[in-house]
Amino acid sequence: MALDHGLVMGPLKGIERAAEVVRKLVGNGPDALQMTPAMLRLVKENFFSRNSPMIIARLDTANVWRGNYKPYGSGYYSVLYELKDAINHGADAVVTYYVVGYGEDGVEGYNLEALASLRKEAEDYGIPFIVEPLFVRPDNPDSVKEKELVKYVTRMASELGADLLKVDYTGDKESFREVVEVAFAPILIRGGPKTKTDLEFLKMLRDAIDAGASGVTVGRNVWGAKNVERMARAVSAVVHEGKSPEEAVKLLE
Repeated sequence: MALDHGLVMGPLKGIERAAEVVRKLVGNGPDALQMTPAMLRLVKENFFSRNSPMIIARLDTANVWRGNYKPYGSGYYSVLYELKDAINHGADAVVTYYVVGYGEDGVEGYNLEALASLRKEAEDYGIPFIVEPLFVRPDNPDSVKEKELVKYVTRMASELGADLLKVDYTGDKESFREVVEVAFAPILIRGGPKTKTDLEFLKMLRDAIDAGASGVTVGRNVWGAKNVERMARAVSAVVHEGKSPEEAVKLLE
C-alpha cells in the first residue's frame, strides 16, 4: 500500500492526516506500507506487533507530478534519504524512481548513477531494492502506459539490478504478459490514478496477476475510497485469496 504521494503530489485528499490513514490500513490486509522515513517516524507505533505489515521506505523524489502547483520545466530528480535512514526507521525494503522521458538528458543520467549507488548500498546492507520505472511526458499528468514504452523502462530497471519492480499496467492481459516476459525481477503493478469505479480497479488487479504480476502496490484507489478499511480487505481478497473482482467488490457493501 503506497502512502508516499505527499512527497511528490502534496497533501492529497485521503492522506492529509497520515497517522489516521495508517491506523485504518494496519490489520486490514496490506503486507507492507510504503512511506518516507519522515512519515515512518510519525506512525512507528503501528509497527510494534508481530502481525504488523512490513515497511518499504521511499528514498527519492522528482517533480513530474506537481502540475497542480507549478508545472515543471527541465525537471529534477533528487535522492533525499540514505539507506541508513531507512534502516534506522525499521524499513524492510527501499524503493526508488527511474524516470525516463522528461527534462534534460543529464537528469536521467544522474538518476541512473544514483540508482546504481543505492543498489550497491542496498546489497551491502542486505535489504531488497525496489525500482519504479516510469516513462513520462510533459502533457501526461501521471505516466505513459503504452506497451512498448513500459517494456523499455521495465527492461532498463531490470538491468539496473532491481530485486522487485513497480510497473505500470498496460491496460490488458495480453500486452502486460509481454512486459512480464522482458523483466528479470518479479513485478508489482502500480495502482495509478483513481479509476471510475471500484469494480474497474479490482478487475485491473485481477487481470494483472493473471498476466504474471507477482503482486500489487496501490494507493489512491484505496485511501481515496469511501471506506478505506473495506477497500483494503477487498484488495487482499483479490491478491491473497484469488477472489474474482465481482466477489471482492461485495466486501465494500
